[in-house]
Amino acid sequence: MREYFAVNKETNMIAHHAANLSLIKKRMEELGEKEEDFYILEDVNMKYISRITFVDDECVYNNKNFWFNNSKEIAEDFENHIVKDFLGNIVDLYRYNIEMNSNISRISSIDGLAGEIDYNITVGNEFIALFREECVKTDFKGITPLEIGIKLAPVISLVQTGSFREAKQVLQSLETDPFLTEERIAKYIAMMDSADAIEYATPEEFFYTAQENV
Repeated sequence: MREYFAVNKETNMIAHHAANLSLIKKRMEELGEKEEDFYILEDVNMKYISRITFVDDECVYNNKNFWFNNSKEIAEDFENHIVKDFLGNIVDLYRYNIEMNSNISRISSIDGLAGEIDYNITVGNEFIALFREECVKTDFKGITPLEIGIKLAPVISLVQTGSFREAKQVLQSLETDPFLTEERIAKYIAMMDSADAIEYATPEEFFYTAQENV
């Protein structure tokens, strides 16, 4: 079942959603709103893997700020930018627009810290799917896929729970090998940093303090 969303361009918040586009437009007319003030997005109720990773050599993988505030400018001037996917392939404008609309739609649905955690979990599982794709397309020499799986097990378990900061710390502690090169590890860390949606509490915002045993 399809759903349509109208996202306010100024606030980046969902203003209207309905089962068909005409209902959204009718609601806008009733409220005296202009259609050009909104992104009109379509959600086909399916999981979507965002593959776009770099724009002009900057990691934008599932980054909230980029997709909300900068992505449309890139689309309007697309021929003057270099957009690459997870594996370094060039992305065309058609694919870019699909991912832009999808990412804006799901990011605008984030509601509070619980929503940020849920978003991280979703993106974490998508990240693992892309990582497995990279493994499938790799000619392993000097190390086996099983050895890589065992080595990365702690990282994968943390990524699956959306714990990107902790996964990054473990990944940084791993020794390089023929598959986990410095370049590849740096790419994974950049993706985790870019996609981490969680706004972590400051000392003033902590609800609880874990007391040390005396």
